[in-house]
Amino acid sequence: MHRQVASLLSTNSPGRLAKLGTALGAANIDIMTTGGAEWLHSGPVTLTIKRDWGRNPDEIDDFAKVMEIEEFPWLAFRTVEIDLSDEPGSLGKAAAALGNADINIYAVTILKPGKTTTVGLGIRPSKVADAISALKEFKPRLRRHPKDPAGDDWQDAWDERTETLLEWFDQNPNASPSDPIFYRRQP
Repeated sequence: MHRQVASLLSTNSPGRLAKLGTALGAANIDIMTTGGAEWLHSGPVTLTIKRDWGRNPDEIDDFAKVMEIEEFPWLAFRTVEIDLSDEPGSLGKAAAALGNADINIYAVTILKPGKTTTVGLGIRPSKVADAISALKEFKPRLRRHPKDPAGDDWQDAWDERTETLLEWFDQNPNASPSDPIFYRRQP
């Protein structure tokens, strides 16, 4: 499954995006989509890794190794795709459907622009089935790869890592998102 990985770059350190892009390129990690912004000297960036199933079942481990070596915090979210009409309020309507179901959207990426735009919503792994149900009028689907198991409720080590870190963060409200626990492969 294509996962959206979110990382936090400090924007008061020029060159952090260059460092990340260079390191991922050196590891031959191909990025399919990206997005980001800056807010109060923090720069969250979302990446969709093109070959996150790759040569072996854990190729995302190559990504994780880069993030650990370069000390970039990251989380991996499942991508639920929906098609939105090119009209005002369509993204808001989809987001409201998830908000009403008490489901956070951790990342948003445009996967295919057009009159009908395919949008990838980064969802917490444990909430994927609920998100698909809440978004039923948008005909949601998981972005799958041929090696993915059948069904929507399976989890792997990367899903477990994200769940563990989100729970830890929720229990430690004063924790820094740049704590080393967020860039280690295993917390």
